[in-house]
Amino acid sequence: MFRLLFLILVLFASCQKSVPLHEKTLRINICADPQTLDPRKARDLTTITLMRMMFEGLTRTSHSGELELALAHNVEISDDSTQFVFHLRKSFWSNGDPVTSDDFAKSWKSILDPAFPTDIAYQLYVIKNGRKAKQGEIDKDQIGIKTPDPYTLVVELEQPTPYFLELVSMTSFFPIPSKTVSETADWGLNAGSLVGNGPFAIESWSHGDQIRIVKNPKYWEADEVKIGRIDLFMVSGDTEMRMFEEGKIDWAGSPLSTIPVDALADLKAKEDLQISPLSGTYFFRVNTADRIKEKKNPLSSPNFRKALAIALNRADIAEHILQGGQMAAKSLVPPEMGLSEEGYFLDNQKETAGSFLVKGLSELNLSLNELEPIVISYSSSEKNASIAQAIQKQWETTLRIRVLLEAVEPKVYFQRLSQKQFQLAAGSWIADFNDPINFLEVFKYKDASTNNTNWESPKYVDLLNQSALSSESGERKRILSEAEGILMDQMPIIPIFHFAMNYLQTDHLEEVALSPIGQIDFRWSTLGN
Repeated sequence: MFRLLFLILVLFASCQKSVPLHEKTLRINICADPQTLDPRKARDLTTITLMRMMFEGLTRTSHSGELELALAHNVEISDDSTQFVFHLRKSFWSNGDPVTSDDFAKSWKSILDPAFPTDIAYQLYVIKNGRKAKQGEIDKDQIGIKTPDPYTLVVELEQPTPYFLELVSMTSFFPIPSKTVSETADWGLNAGSLVGNGPFAIESWSHGDQIRIVKNPKYWEADEVKIGRIDLFMVSGDTEMRMFEEGKIDWAGSPLSTIPVDALADLKAKEDLQISPLSGTYFFRVNTADRIKEKKNPLSSPNFRKALAIALNRADIAEHILQGGQMAAKSLVPPEMGLSEEGYFLDNQKETAGSFLVKGLSELNLSLNELEPIVISYSSSEKNASIAQAIQKQWETTLRIRVLLEAVEPKVYFQRLSQKQFQLAAGSWIADFNDPINFLEVFKYKDASTNNTNWESPKYVDLLNQSALSSESGERKRILSEAEGILMDQMPIIPIFHFAMNYLQTDHLEEVALSPIGQIDFRWSTLGN
């Protein structure tokens, strides 16, 4: 009897171990369908995360968080940092076609084509003649990109760009399978037509429900990928929490979703909540136009904007509304990037805010009684609503101005944002790469699709251009800090808080690479028993 029981236990144990680790399925939530599966159009963090699963560029963030070469095995940089010659390793698309320098060149040039619809073209304006090509001033053949052979990519830049290797790790610099794209009209819109070159490949896409991706055997470093399959669900935050508690998903929360605020206190008490820094800032864009819908716009006054900014008690919002380790923001650039630890203005300055309000109203020839309600617009979500309600109450109490809230369905919201149909619009920016210029260039030109404030400063533009010419890091930091000072003095945006990542992770999921710029990478991850 004992021998029989022993054999049963052995057989049971062997069955338990019969599923190899690389065949196990990782389960995570992404809340909603990605906006696109074309890296040339990826803008939101969820879509960018998926792009990093299915594609790879010249450089990438390593497992330890450092920048490293990826599809480029070597790079030659000119002394003045205006020319980069990338030598590509031999790699393949998921359909077996070779990845070539031409795939990179055609991808980048298509982004810079005036007819190609994308919001991220500005990220490639560092390339010689990139901006002029996008504006239709020159032919794309004059863009500073050459392909002398299938495995050599030569890039000429407008000006010295010492952080260019950081830039090319972004999804906007990923290659596309040029042959497939030219032959397939709906490439990137469904699972059947998508071809990638990353550690994972898409297997199926049930819109609004689930995406399944699997290990890509054609990936150049496939031996390093330990997970065989990832199921990406699209459920609400409450459903996600329930699925995590029931063991149906392995990761919940940042950077792909948001843990409900009412769950944070309990999770912190149980010591289950993980908190990591995230180089990002939540802010209000301000429409600085003189008139909106034929009406005088009080937000055209910098003094009025300053009154709104310094009247806020951000620490109170972070502690009582957000509750997840966020920091009050008195700058656009997160303090860990080294421009300003203290920020550019004081928080919760009620008396001074009142003085700025008086100055602003005087400039506008308005009295407080004549002032029409200020409207805060935001993409409808519980978190955005809670933040807007807290700010509404603070401004009404401190400044005695009327504030209306407008929740807008996300797709419509972003359309209105691009058309500048708002007064104050909730938004955010999370670093694409680890350099302050990533934040400051968002508001460099008023016609940029990322700006949407009607604000532009020649001095600000000049300082950002100067920073690119500075080879000494201390001097460059000083120039960028001066530029940010102008942004914070003119206040076309009102910073609210710097982000923190809040997430839950199952014990058997290990080796997840999570960077301060919100990149989550499962290519090195393992799933234990």
